This record gives sequence, C-alpha cells and structure tokens, in this order.
Amino acid sequence: MKKALTALAVLFTACVLSACGGGTSTSGDASTASGRPHVVLITLDTFRPDHLASFGYGRTTAPFLDRLVGSGTVFRNAHSTSSWTAPATSSLFTGLYTTRHGITEGFLAHQQRAEALEDLVGTRLQLNRLPDALATLPELLQAAGYQTFGVASNINIGPEIGFDRGFDRFRKLQDRDAEVLAAQIKRWREKASSDAPTFLYLHFDDVHEPYEPRSQWYEEPPQTAAMEKNAELASVVAAYNSEISYLDGVLESLYRELSWHKNTLLVVVSDHGEEFGEHGLIGHHFSLYDELIHTMMLFSAPDLGIGTWDRDVHVSLIDVLPTVLDVLQLPIPEGRDGRSLVPWLTAEEPPKTLQRELRRRTLFAHRQRYQVRQGKEPQQLWAAVRGPWKLIEGDSGARLFHLIKDPEETRDRSSFQGKLVLELKAELEQFRSQGVDFESQQTEVVLDQETLESLRSLGYIQ
Repeated sequence: MKKALTALAVLFTACVLSACGGGTSTSGDASTASGRPHVVLITLDTFRPDHLASFGYGRTTAPFLDRLVGSGTVFRNAHSTSSWTAPATSSLFTGLYTTRHGITEGFLAHQQRAEALEDLVGTRLQLNRLPDALATLPELLQAAGYQTFGVASNINIGPEIGFDRGFDRFRKLQDRDAEVLAAQIKRWREKASSDAPTFLYLHFDDVHEPYEPRSQWYEEPPQTAAMEKNAELASVVAAYNSEISYLDGVLESLYRELSWHKNTLLVVVSDHGEEFGEHGLIGHHFSLYDELIHTMMLFSAPDLGIGTWDRDVHVSLIDVLPTVLDVLQLPIPEGRDGRSLVPWLTAEEPPKTLQRELRRRTLFAHRQRYQVRQGKEPQQLWAAVRGPWKLIEGDSGARLFHLIKDPEETRDRSSFQGKLVLELKAELEQFRSQGVDFESQQTEVVLDQETLESLRSLGYIQ
C-alpha cells in the first residue's frame, strides 16, 4: 500500500510539471494554462468538521464528504484566522492574516453603532475593502490564463469588500440555498470555454443561522431526562446537522455532474465553525475557542496523484493560496503569511526539515468587537496556536489550553506553563506590531430593507 501511494506522489509531480510547462508564465494567455487542471475551491460557511463521522461524530451527517475525506488529503488540525466570515475568507483569498490584509469585520451592521436610530434603513456602513494592490487568488489565476467563476450566498462575500475581483463572472445570490447556486454554476458551465482551465469558487451559507430543519434529514433529538434541560439546544443542533446533510447531497450531485474527479484540484474548507453552548453561547460571537476556529481543510485530486493522507499538523486558511499556486506550478507572491502544503499532499513522509518547520510555527487568529459607548476603542481578542498549545488573550488576560489533553478548552494551564505563556505572548506582540501591510481602502454601504432583513435573519442584529 505504501509503495502504491508513493507511486501516486511521483505521478502527481510528473503530471503537474508536464502540464504546467515549468509554471513561470502569468501572461494571461489562455494557451499557457490550457494544460493545467481545473480548480474548484469550496467554502462551507459556519461548518464544523467535528460534525462529520470521519472526524468522530456519532452519526453520519455527510456521507459524500466522508468519502472525500477517505480519498484525499485531510488536515485534522486546520485553523481559521477569525471567527467571522469576511476576515477569514479574505485570508483564504490572500494568504495573509487579518491584521495584514486589513479586513477585520464584514458586512455587519453593529447594533451598538446604530442603537440610537429608530430606523436602521438608510444607515451608512463604513467597510474596509481588500486593497487593490493586494492580488487575490482569483486575480492570480485569471492572470495565468484561467477562466474564473464565483458564486456566494453569504452577505459578506460580494463586491462591497472586493471579493468579486478577478472573476470573469461573479454573482452574490444572497441568502439562497445550495440548489440555487448549483443551478447558476451549471448555466455558466454551458458558456465556459473548453480552451482554458477553469477556477470555480463556491461559498455556501446553508449551515449558517437560521438553521432550517430539512425534513428529509432532520432527526428528532431523543427525549431523555438529561436532554429535557437542553431540548431547545438539541433541536438547534439537529437542524444544523440536517442542513449539513442537505448541502452534502448538492455537493455530491455537482461532483458527479461536473466531473470534479477528473483533472480537477478540489479544495474544501470552512471559514469558521459554530458554538453550541460549549462556552456559554450559540452562534459565532466574540470568541476564539476551537468550536469556532477549527475548520475543514481537504484537498482532493484522484487522477493528479494527491494521496490519501490523514495529517495532524497544524495548518491555517492562509496556507490555501500558496498550496493551490504550488500545485499549479505558478509563482507564489512574496510576503504572504501562508506556506505551501504540497509536500504533505504528495509524500507519505515529507522532509524532516519541513515537518519541524510546520510543527514549530505559531498560527494566529483575531476577532474584534465594538464597544457600546461611542469613541471607545474596539475590544480585541487574539489566539496563538503552536503544536498542541493554544493561548487566548484579551482584555481579561491570557489563558492557555492543551488541545490534545483538553480539547474542550476548559482547563486554563497558564499558571503551570509560565515560560510558554511568555513566549506565546511575545510572539503575539511581535505579530500585532506588524500592522496592516497594504494601504487601507474603505467603501460606504447604505442599508436597504432587503439587506437589513438579511442581517437580521443571520443573527447579526436584533
């Protein structure tokens, strides 16, 4: 078996090198990219991988995704850079942390900012945009000759923040379910050129609040004495799981109909997770516990030689951009925070130096919220992850958790690991001192009734 998998790794390298012609051209000439594989990047918004049977969940919610996990390379310890969609997806698109690309919040009408207004309609929101000087993954692939298509149902993922840049065709189908997005993809497929490879980005919002019980998959929670106290929460989780099952079916249909198993690099991630009472909240509020920043990360390309690997190294959404570009043998822009994970896709045992580098590096996450009182600085919450250790630091101090011995993050070990706390705090301070690397750009959005209702349905405002 090991020999077979090693052979796959060799085949992968040979396929990529021959298809990409050395991978140095970004002229935009479609002919230079015609031999490259297609790329499909899927974001499952608010998706917790620990709700998959392949991640140890107690029931099968997504049989198709479980099969993908069993046939591709999955990173069990993948982390987001934030517990909000816009900052996390900006990191996915740029390979940079939130504090470097400057998107620290999204299309969120902060109730605190407008609480004195009787009518939120007409409120002017100031949003940061992705800087024009910062090339995103769609732009880099478009310049390399890819035809690019993007569709998203989350209110954050649209032209307001700059997520439409680099796409030949982009649509924000706000609040629409997966089948509507799938129909749009199929219509585009009919118009796509066969002379150039395709990059397709899909951002599904189905498992985001509000959780709709999908009758075909919804399983009524068991009525036990222990569950009676948490009956409402159990129903919420059951509805969330049914949304996962619904989305899984749509993904499987697309996979088969669009032949994503052929000459296609398929990447599946989640932007962040969701909390179901683990630390006293439901949703994705001001927190950086693992139920919120532990994410899905899966790479699949059966006929390109990506192996069936189960990786436990800690990785981040910042690693997706350099990995995709490296697979395609395209140059990785200098100064990005992420690193290519290709050695972990193609070899059973990556070089020891690379293993040590990945295991020793510290990953970061950030979340902010505005204070109710006008003029007061926003609250900041930071996380630093190195191997099994995770430090969370905010206004109330620093807490340290061991993610293997205490995966629920309930036992603060900072008083027993003083040296490690000082090291991680020093790394955080150095990280924070870097600041934003690109000149900040802003845009103004005026709330209309439709947008306001969407924000309310997503739980962003009351």
